[in-house]
Amino acid sequence: MQNIFVYGTLLSPVILKKLTGKSFKTSLAVLSGYKRHGIKNGDYPAIIQHENSNSVGLLIEKLDDLSLSIISFYEGEEYEKKKVTVNSNGKSEDVLTFVWVQGIEFIENKDWDLDNFEKTFLEHYLEVVIPETLKEFHRKQ
Repeated sequence: MQNIFVYGTLLSPVILKKLTGKSFKTSLAVLSGYKRHGIKNGDYPAIIQHENSNSVGLLIEKLDDLSLSIISFYEGEEYEKKKVTVNSNGKSEDVLTFVWVQGIEFIENKDWDLDNFEKTFLEHYLEVVIPETLKEFHRKQ
């Protein structure tokens, strides 16, 4: 079982449930030393190291190995799984997160907006992106 910190599309509980088929306990968490950005011409965010910045997201608790594998596949090669320390419920905890590795030329100089994502892209993710991701994931197993 593994705990992860998420800060983008996985903040939407319906995406997490559709990807994994499961519900997990979550809590608000803060990751210090990283800043969230939108991706140029993209509908998802990235975090990169940035002194004196904080990224707010969710701590997802006790992911089983299959769920973590599916989420890792969903995140893709643009991100590196990295161990970080988040603060949640008044305590520090070492968890995994997905840090952008494709270069800063691909990121916008503004934050990503969950509300805009849910209004504009959520339906497409639920009907197209996630089913295609799962199909490809199971094909490669």
